[in-house]
Amino acid sequence: MSGQEHRIVIHATGDVGPRRIEFGKPPESLFALSHQKIREADISVAQLEYNLSTKGCMQFREHSTWQGRVHPDNVKSLVFAGFDVLTHAANHCFDYGPESLLETIDVVRRNNIHIIGVGKDIAEARKPAIIERKGIKVGFLTYCSVMDVEYEAREGKAGCTPLRASTYYEAQEYQAGTPPKVITIPWEDDARAMEEDIRKLRRQVDIVVVSMHWGIHKIPGVLAMYQPALGYRAIDAGADIIVGHHAHLVKGIEIYKGKAIFYSLGNFAQETPHGLKPPSGAQSLPALAKDGPRDRQYSMMARCVATKKGIERVSFLPAWINKQLEPEFLPRSDPRFDEVVSYLQRWSGEVGTTLTVEGEEVVVSGK
Repeated sequence: MSGQEHRIVIHATGDVGPRRIEFGKPPESLFALSHQKIREADISVAQLEYNLSTKGCMQFREHSTWQGRVHPDNVKSLVFAGFDVLTHAANHCFDYGPESLLETIDVVRRNNIHIIGVGKDIAEARKPAIIERKGIKVGFLTYCSVMDVEYEAREGKAGCTPLRASTYYEAQEYQAGTPPKVITIPWEDDARAMEEDIRKLRRQVDIVVVSMHWGIHKIPGVLAMYQPALGYRAIDAGADIIVGHHAHLVKGIEIYKGKAIFYSLGNFAQETPHGLKPPSGAQSLPALAKDGPRDRQYSMMARCVATKKGIERVSFLPAWINKQLEPEFLPRSDPRFDEVVSYLQRWSGEVGTTLTVEGEEVVVSGK
């Protein structure tokens, strides 16, 4: 490309949890409606919710919830989709202990996909993925703020990269029963470790992408206090973009110092939707609850155009999770396109972000 600057496209989606093998469906079918768009990027990244493993045993958890483990052959869904990087620092990464986690890492790597945020110890979990395309180096890091006890990696212990926060409650007024203000404050040691990772990676690459498994799930729009605090610190340390997930809903987008923070990309292809458990031995895919809120079906894929100088354009592609829990990208002519965009503009506008439709993309810009 003589005399012209090279550009690459980076795609990022939210939570993926393929379970087609268990439902007796071809693994490729999960991304049948979306793989072409995903593969248009030079690099694509997603958040892996489940362990891909048959090993390990269920771990004790302080909080009762479903456990995340699926057959390793479900990796075929992710290979077909075309993902280059999977982030796995999340609240289900250690549901079946170290054996299951380590098998997951091995399964993903044997299929030529990078997996980050987890490892046999904290040193491995903190290692970034670095990918070069067209002479442009992109580095990926990921952290988890929502985890049960013992899910974090430590020296000599498998787990994920922690980025924890403490929770406090402050009375708002004198009336008994008035809901308190919820105050969340990052753990300083975790935050400083994140900043150290980003600064180190910044010296090695042209673009730094930081993924965060964080926030408040199932509640529309609401952010925890610690989220902007950590997002700002990551950008101040050298991150070019923050992509968040875990909330199981799409949430607002903020621009800080010219850099985008996607607080939640929402579910993308998660086959056990939150609050709906498939029956034991189920042979067919569960449908989304008919009376469930439509915002559970909203999704999106972040799209970044980057050069060696940084990210020059940030946008997203609105998507819809259909009744078979398969993501499909929406054409501009589909009325659901405007529905998803309006929903995101409501929450993004509160932090001064403008969303502008250009074709089938929605461009993100600040004040």
